Amino acid sequence: MALSKHKFHILTAMFVLIAFMLGCNEFMVVGNLSLIAKSYNESLTQISWLVSIFAWTYAIATPILALVTNHFHKYYLLVTLLLIFLGGTILSSFAPSFTWLLISRVITASVAGLIESLLSVIAYQLSSSKKQRSMTVAWIYTGFSIASVVGVPLGSFIADHWRWQDAFIMVTVITVLATIVTFTILPKNLKGGQGDYHDQLVLFKDKNIWLGIILDIFSTGAIYGYYTYIRPIITQTLGFTLSQLIWILLFLGVCAILANQFSGWLASRSGMKNLLPIYLINLVLLAFFSLSMQNKWTGFAMLCVLGFSLYLFGTPLQVYFLDVSTKKYPQAIMLASTLNAIFWNVGVAVSSPIAGQTLKYFGLANLGWLSFIFMAIATVILLVLLKKSE
Repeated sequence: MALSKHKFHILTAMFVLIAFMLGCNEFMVVGNLSLIAKSYNESLTQISWLVSIFAWTYAIATPILALVTNHFHKYYLLVTLLLIFLGGTILSSFAPSFTWLLISRVITASVAGLIESLLSVIAYQLSSSKKQRSMTVAWIYTGFSIASVVGVPLGSFIADHWRWQDAFIMVTVITVLATIVTFTILPKNLKGGQGDYHDQLVLFKDKNIWLGIILDIFSTGAIYGYYTYIRPIITQTLGFTLSQLIWILLFLGVCAILANQFSGWLASRSGMKNLLPIYLINLVLLAFFSLSMQNKWTGFAMLCVLGFSLYLFGTPLQVYFLDVSTKKYPQAIMLASTLNAIFWNVGVAVSSPIAGQTLKYFGLANLGWLSFIFMAIATVILLVLLKKSE
């Protein structure tokens, strides 16, 4: 199963590229909703289903496929999933109608989560030392993090200078390259996983796990209550130009990366307890969201601060899931490691259509009140969780 150092580095680079590809495919749509709506002559509210459908499919398909394919050979499974993803991305690039674009998003979302999980598992199996294992997995997640930063502005840049479909063509090219290299270099004797369905699903009998899941959903909803329509907020409400939009989205992405780094620091220092004052601060900020949108620069400042503070829950919650699983359900730790990502997407799926209705009846500037409601519920859940964990 061991690879030469040279081949391992090439494979690691491909895994990082795949992670970047997965992230771009998910995030690029957010920055181009207005253009896609115009292209298909659909309302912005209708087009927002591209975000929620992807998130719901990701959240539902990932755990089901993980359970069903647990014993499959990882080589054949990964290559097959990449080919399915490639087919979905090609369809996104040339979708003749909004319905076909929705179908393509379902196809790619159904396999994206399992591909992401497989990359970490395979890297773990192929690494020759603990240090190499840690660094490889870290690089894989770095690829996805970079995509979360540049995915929206990159998609917007391509769409503004060419067409929004060309952003998906870029992902298609990356997918072809990654699939060929993976097919060529990846060893074919990678073993399947252990444990049956019952061994994994026992995790969901724990009430604290469910509190963490609900916290994840509403914390994510607080972000996408307004971020689903970040492009029109920046250009229409705040009045920035399209050329300024790219740089603003990039800056917001940097804020999110810094938040992820600080989130790791919080997780190492009683992270869940440290989240309470942050959530209270977020409530105050979101209460002033609509007021801040009345001025270009106060609105920009608000988006930057929220772009940092709203993302701080990720790592502490992930560590919480793993801690509970390690202590009570060690056989389900792999499933536990997917919960944060799965229910993040549920949060996106729940909040995006509600944001669409809020936009329809109350306007862009008032989307902050929707995020405020999500954050208020999340704060109550956090208080209950902290009390039960004492």
